[in-house]
Amino acid sequence: MGEGILVDTDYLIEYVRGRKELPPSDIYYISEVTIYELIRGTRDPKEAKEILENMFSVIWVDNEIIELSARIWIDLRREGKALDDRDIVIGATAITRGLKLLTLNEKHFERLQRYGLKLWR
Repeated sequence: MGEGILVDTDYLIEYVRGRKELPPSDIYYISEVTIYELIRGTRDPKEAKEILENMFSVIWVDNEIIELSARIWIDLRREGKALDDRDIVIGATAITRGLKLLTLNEKHFERLQRYGLKLWR
């Protein structure tokens, strides 16, 4: 993968609404989880999915992402700092692919920095 940014769902929603711009990058990625989160609120999920797939490079969940997500979930649950599964998978996607995460909820994702998550700032 080239130098790129993984765009979180909250930021993508603001971008689609014209309230945010994407920062300069070689390539923009989204997780398949972001596709799910975004299209479930549309009138035509199939069309919305196709648009997203044409605008962004989609990273599909693989074994590496699943295994890291599970490890993170277990650790955070033990510590009483659980995150939503979707956010864990998005964070694990960024970590495993060496991408910075562009999110409006930095405080939320900061607990994944110990696993190697880098936030776009």
